[in-house]
Amino acid sequence: MPVRNAPSPLPTTLRFIASRLRHRLAGRALADEAPGYRRAAERTLARLPEHVERCDWFEVEATRADWFDTGLSLAEGETVTVLAAGRLYLSKPLDIGVGPTVGLWYRIGDGSLAKFIGPGETITAASAGRLFVVTKPPGEFADRQGRFESDPPRGGVSGRYLVGILRWRGELESGLAAAAEICSSVFAPALRRWQAPVQAPIGWHYLWRLGQGEIFSIRPACAGAPAELCCHTSGDVGILQFPVDLPLTAETRLNWSWCVTELPSRLPEHIQPTHDYLSIALEFDNGLDLTWLWSAELPVDTIFQCPLPWWDQRETHWVVRSGSRELGQWCAERRAVLADYERAIGGAPPARIVAVWLIANTAFQRGVGQCRYRGIVLEDGSRKLVVQA
Repeated sequence: MPVRNAPSPLPTTLRFIASRLRHRLAGRALADEAPGYRRAAERTLARLPEHVERCDWFEVEATRADWFDTGLSLAEGETVTVLAAGRLYLSKPLDIGVGPTVGLWYRIGDGSLAKFIGPGETITAASAGRLFVVTKPPGEFADRQGRFESDPPRGGVSGRYLVGILRWRGELESGLAAAAEICSSVFAPALRRWQAPVQAPIGWHYLWRLGQGEIFSIRPACAGAPAELCCHTSGDVGILQFPVDLPLTAETRLNWSWCVTELPSRLPEHIQPTHDYLSIALEFDNGLDLTWLWSAELPVDTIFQCPLPWWDQRETHWVVRSGSRELGQWCAERRAVLADYERAIGGAPPARIVAVWLIANTAFQRGVGQCRYRGIVLEDGSRKLVVQA
């Protein structure tokens, strides 16, 4: 039988509730910034008639069961800037809510769904079609066309997003630059994303189910120091994947080094509202994955099933580092993959490893997580696959 040795969820749940109540009493609960965001955007755009063709605004409620048709048709190759603010609440009394970088998705016509990377993002239509948007936490989609895992989709979420679709007149960059000069808080993020987008490292891609992001980047080698794969997450979530195709044997080892400078949670991560964490994982050909994480408090060798819906059927966590004593230090890891799989998951072992994952989640408590990776290598006897030098 697989090992499940996480502590009772009750103490962590009570500590979390107490922390959120202190959070609210201190006046740090999120206010509804959407009306002020729209007013600031509209005042700015009104001063730029030479750059702005039109801006259409929509309120998209969390309670909406299906995709929202904006009524706007985009031509193939047409580019628009999307402005967004608001919050989806998993629990408003406890101030558990996600912003547009987590819960706002779009598709054009019958094309594939995509998540908005940020509240100011410019998108280009790959093909002609109507623009649809939807407010859904990650994990509710059954496929890339935007069908849902359940019918009707899971409920229990409140709140809404305010979405502005901005069409520019003339050169887009000139319009964004002029708007950012007047109101940097609204338009500077969109200008930065247009001029210098944060690209996924070469060979890696984001898991479509959680959407694109700006969490991971490469720090190039310099002054004799090796290149590093950097992670910075704040109020968002993402899984970066590196496809592989390797047999799983008793000799398979996963090696990596990481320097974690800030943990996303101060509480144990084995319950849903505190499940903010940094980890590395392997995906297998049976659809399951095993992640090795650095916990705030859970003892090393704690093993637990993911507490999130959908993921609880697929993902298992293993704590390999704990606490803050080694933060800021490079720590080397070496895992016997098959032995770990048999202890943590059990059953008939998979035949192959199909991907390496890097996971970063700060969606629930909206904290900050930061770490750097190097030396990610899969070995099997004399065979070696260098994923990240």
